[in-house]
Amino acid sequence: DQLAYTELHADFDGVVTATGAEEGQLVNVGQMVVRIADPQARDAVFSIPEAVFSNRRSTGHPPAIMVSLLSNPAISKFGVIREVSPVADAATRTFQVKVSLRNAPDEMRFGSSVAGRVNESSAPVVVLPGSALFDKDGQPAVWIVGASSAVELKPVVIARYETERVVVSGGLAEGDLVVTAGINRLREHEKVRIVAGETR
Repeated sequence: DQLAYTELHADFDGVVTATGAEEGQLVNVGQMVVRIADPQARDAVFSIPEAVFSNRRSTGHPPAIMVSLLSNPAISKFGVIREVSPVADAATRTFQVKVSLRNAPDEMRFGSSVAGRVNESSAPVVVLPGSALFDKDGQPAVWIVGASSAVELKPVVIARYETERVVVSGGLAEGDLVVTAGINRLREHEKVRIVAGETR
């Protein structure tokens, strides 16, 4: 029976990418002995700068990522973000992002150098000053001036945050008048007056 404990069986056929023990070595509980990668479930791993990572945060779904070989960009595959490191690397200030590549081309071997590109839609966006953004129960919103000159709070989707401004990708309609100053003094359905083309 003791001999049974000397054999290790993987849950799937794969490729050994690392070994953590030598033959005859006494291992501890939980110690990695062999790391095996599933050829059908490969990851492309990127280090994203902190500034870029912050701008990519959104309330929508994670974007699709086009991954291509550096040695041959014609060989590419769409992937989805599977895992994002919750904290930045202390030395490089980058976040590790893993992109899942199901059924990747055979040319994308383990250890290959790849490039990633975000597949962004061309949907129109609205750029507003940061002073227009209001926090409603932890969610972004803006004040809109209605037809009767009464203001109402409207939830919005933020595509990214930039210095002193925000890029809105959803929640606003064509022709909406957005209040950009004094928003903390407003109340729902309060009447306002538009002066010289500026909402106040």
